[in-house]
Amino acid sequence: MAFVLRFAKTLRNNWKKSTVFASALAYGVSYSNEKYEIKQLMRHYCTEASRYGDVKIGHNQRPPKVLVLLNPAANRKSSEEDFHNYCEPILHLAGFEVDVVKTDSEGHARRYVEELAALPDALIVGGGDGTLSEAVSGMKRRTDGAQCPVGVLPLGRTNTVATKLFALDGANNSDLENVRTMANAAYAVIAGKKEKKDVMRIEVLPNAADEKPPEKPVYAVGALQWGAFRDILALRDKYWYTASLRDYTAFLFNAFDGAHTWNCKAKLTYTEPCAGCSNCYKDLDEQWAASKKQDQQPRRWWSVFVPRTKTAPKTDYSKIVNEKCSVRHEIEVDPSELVIKTSNVKGEPEEGEKEMPEQAMLNLVVGEKVDSSFGFIGDSWGRVKGRKFFECPSTDNISVRTVELLPERLKVEETDPDLYYSIDNEAYEVRPVRITLVPKAVEVYTF
Repeated sequence: MAFVLRFAKTLRNNWKKSTVFASALAYGVSYSNEKYEIKQLMRHYCTEASRYGDVKIGHNQRPPKVLVLLNPAANRKSSEEDFHNYCEPILHLAGFEVDVVKTDSEGHARRYVEELAALPDALIVGGGDGTLSEAVSGMKRRTDGAQCPVGVLPLGRTNTVATKLFALDGANNSDLENVRTMANAAYAVIAGKKEKKDVMRIEVLPNAADEKPPEKPVYAVGALQWGAFRDILALRDKYWYTASLRDYTAFLFNAFDGAHTWNCKAKLTYTEPCAGCSNCYKDLDEQWAASKKQDQQPRRWWSVFVPRTKTAPKTDYSKIVNEKCSVRHEIEVDPSELVIKTSNVKGEPEEGEKEMPEQAMLNLVVGEKVDSSFGFIGDSWGRVKGRKFFECPSTDNISVRTVELLPERLKVEETDPDLYYSIDNEAYEVRPVRITLVPKAVEVYTF
């Protein structure tokens, strides 16, 4: 009893030191417990992966070969360590032949996939949304038309598509949940379940004054974003000294100046969604042909674990008439933000909102004008906290199949300010573009 009294007296007389010690002890216990849970979680996933690796194969068969396009600069240069700790062991234990290519510059992944002599059994993207867009663009640009399934490892800072596919709790950003999401993504590759996802083809509209040949299209899996929110979010690394608060600090320090795109004044020409007709059958027909070619490829040894899916009979879209498909609608807008996104990043319908029917479409979101800098900061902080980067407050939400975006303001002279879009969180110069939905264009491993 005397010991307890002396201990209590010591705590009372040294309450500041005691508080610091107790806080450090609590943090240490929490940290150690989380590390233990991560270790146990990885042990479970590795045990499950070993079941695939222990299956014997014939002399004439070979283990599946996968190509990992790893962006070592993603997520502030922590992606490589995360891949080696939480993704690579699962792939190796499953018996996969893993070839890792580290990207070293912007566009490297796109060029590598486009020029690759032959595609592997699966293409795995280790990075964020930008790396995924590059890999898909490279595959869709291939002259031989070859395709392969794509695995998405959420190793980047912004993993909108991967989070929607693999995160069990999208709002929880703890280390344990992040590891679980990465392990889910790696395990999805060996489990073999795939879904076809829509992409959008983004082409720069030709100009009569251009002397260069037309640029090749860029393919986006997520969204094209333009406006003040995008411009300010791109500055977050400038405030590195605020550590985990850098996203919030960027909006606090930049919401009161006019240096960003507060007015996305443009003319939009769009067509309505279509399930397939004589007007748009070419894109749909090409996707059916690509999927048919994949179905005719010889099955590998691990496919015994995956049920064979029946291929739907081909539809002759050239004989289907949809008069609305070719009707072009024109509107002029002047919001603070403009977003064009696929269903891959579209959020769940809110309470009271009707869920749209299952039809391939793009979502054109025309944002609101900014009335108050403080209101803009509050809305932006809420979007960052919930990781809802493409869920902007909107005045119009239009479903489209194609859209031509003609900005009124462009960089013409060297002295003009730089203007950028974000296409899957990669910066591209603002130009007049045509955006076309390509339905079911790429097979993605899912959980």
